[in-house]
Amino acid sequence: MKIKFPKFRLYVKLVLGLLWSIAGLYYLFLRDDNSSWTGYFYFAGGFLVLAQFIYDIRNQYFIIENATITKNILYGFKNKIELDQIQEIQKVKGNYILTSETQKMKINLDLVDESSLNNLIEVLSHLNLPSEKSFLTRQK
Repeated sequence: MKIKFPKFRLYVKLVLGLLWSIAGLYYLFLRDDNSSWTGYFYFAGGFLVLAQFIYDIRNQYFIIENATITKNILYGFKNKIELDQIQEIQKVKGNYILTSETQKMKINLDLVDESSLNNLIEVLSHLNLPSEKSFLTRQK
């Protein structure tokens, strides 16, 4: 199951990437003063934002499969935590913090689509954690 980014966040990245790329092309090809590095800077920045947009569209925020939560980060870095190894779930300042013996994973709720948030809460509430270790069981 993919936990998705909000569509608004993705479209903002798309628009910013296109605007920076267009500004870069303008500085590189349409201005008389081609000696400036500004065009290269804008074009490279726009390209990187568009690459991030494409990566986010394809991979989304994180994936829950095979009893593992995998947080997708650009350039192949991934943060994984096994569902059965989670010992505590905290809600701190609009984030969920999943804690195991060896690692922590922070889930920023502002980066989770509303429909995906319900799926995430459902998965996390089915973990067999004592009520003092999970705020989700205290809410029931």
